[in-house]
Amino acid sequence: MTDMKLLFAVDHEKLFKLRTNFLQSKEGTDAISAGELKGEERLFISLLDTHLLNTTMFLPQKSLIKVGEQFEEAYFLVSGEVQIKQGEKLYKLGAGSVLGLSEGMAGLPSKYTAITLSSIQVKIIPFHKLDARMNVLPPELKAILVTIVKRNLAA
Repeated sequence: MTDMKLLFAVDHEKLFKLRTNFLQSKEGTDAISAGELKGEERLFISLLDTHLLNTTMFLPQKSLIKVGEQFEEAYFLVSGEVQIKQGEKLYKLGAGSVLGLSEGMAGLPSKYTAITLSSIQVKIIPFHKLDARMNVLPPELKAILVTIVKRNLAA
């Protein structure tokens, strides 16, 4: 098999060092104002410490998502790498990637298979909890989120 190019990853080692309440600190505010953190890096830091999502680890070669199957949870990749197989195409995703969120929210079967390439740490995003939170959002915000999900599925 040829080497797969890493399609997406944040520098999780750099971001782990910033962690607890960094975004709320003066240093964090200054870093954001200076443009030193990208959007995906700010999101990664925010999700690292959330108590709303459980954290777990998986060993290499674990199948997380299978093509054609529906699933009950999405995964926010904290560390490690995952192989994505969509048809004949192979991709590699790293820390900061979110797997299965759009399909799961829409109740659709997966278009790809996701298998761990290394030991990984993930935050689990259970759809039943997400649905409960969506029900209390203002209609305008729900509409924005639905649009984002539809755009992701169309890609």
